[in-house]
Amino acid sequence: MVNRNGSNNGLHKETAIATVNGNGHRPEVAIPVEHDPASSAGQTLYWDGLSPAVTEILGQPLDSSLVSQRKGRGGKSFDYLEGHAVIDQANRIFGYGGWGYELAGDVTLRRIETVDPQTGEVKVEQGYSAPVRVTVTGALPRTDVGVHPVVEDNLDGHDTAIKGAVTDGMKRAFRSFGVQFGNGFYGDQAPANGSAQPQRVPARANAGGRSRAQANGDSGKAQSNGSGKPAQAQPKGGNDSQAEKLRKRLFEIASEQGIADDKVREAVTERTGKSIDDLTAAELGPLVEAAANKLRQMKQEQAQQAA
Repeated sequence: MVNRNGSNNGLHKETAIATVNGNGHRPEVAIPVEHDPASSAGQTLYWDGLSPAVTEILGQPLDSSLVSQRKGRGGKSFDYLEGHAVIDQANRIFGYGGWGYELAGDVTLRRIETVDPQTGEVKVEQGYSAPVRVTVTGALPRTDVGVHPVVEDNLDGHDTAIKGAVTDGMKRAFRSFGVQFGNGFYGDQAPANGSAQPQRVPARANAGGRSRAQANGDSGKAQSNGSGKPAQAQPKGGNDSQAEKLRKRLFEIASEQGIADDKVREAVTERTGKSIDDLTAAELGPLVEAAANKLRQMKQEQAQQAA
């Protein structure tokens, strides 16, 4: 039994009296592990960080239809996201299988005693706290603690409180991903009411490695140069020297990992929904930086293992 005493005019005491369902295990993060550079079979490009498509949607306004309200302190109404709404958001933004959550420690039953300084009356409340770790492919793990009161002191009441604490921990951990997960409800930020409808993540490439627009014939077509002869098709991203240097650098980074150029093209299309030739320098820059960071990390790990 662990006791921790706080103070509210010297009359507040909190006691941890039980733990359940803790595991403390680190999650399996869905990021490619180290491969043998001698073989590129089945390899994908190493990325570090969330894709541009994901970061774009994370920065968009939250759909107000997802927001619920509850009564809180002082009789005021507060906006919040229910657990199922957070799960739906994670599936929509990160993809099914692109995220997960687990207990990062023990779920603990806490008994809180508050003494009225005027009457000396002791009031006892019970609630569970749960540390929860959220993992998203391409991002660092996020951990926070959820709490939920025990409304009825029986088996069902405690079971409901335990589940509620875990769900609350998951929701709080997701808050660090921004407004799409309710972070705008805290502090002095504007409420979600009146927000724009959610935007969809750009469509993935089809099996042929082309974007949907390309598959429909909307890109890559030769244009007339006014002489009656078709002009050479140009990348949408332009032939400016900076974009071309960045494309070349991305291929070089992949080559150091033993990854063929066609695999790089597939990985870029999967990540951005565009061909690498259609990306501008501004779009290529974050990809090159992310790939370079991941390659640097991989080399450091290899050096540590060899030492």
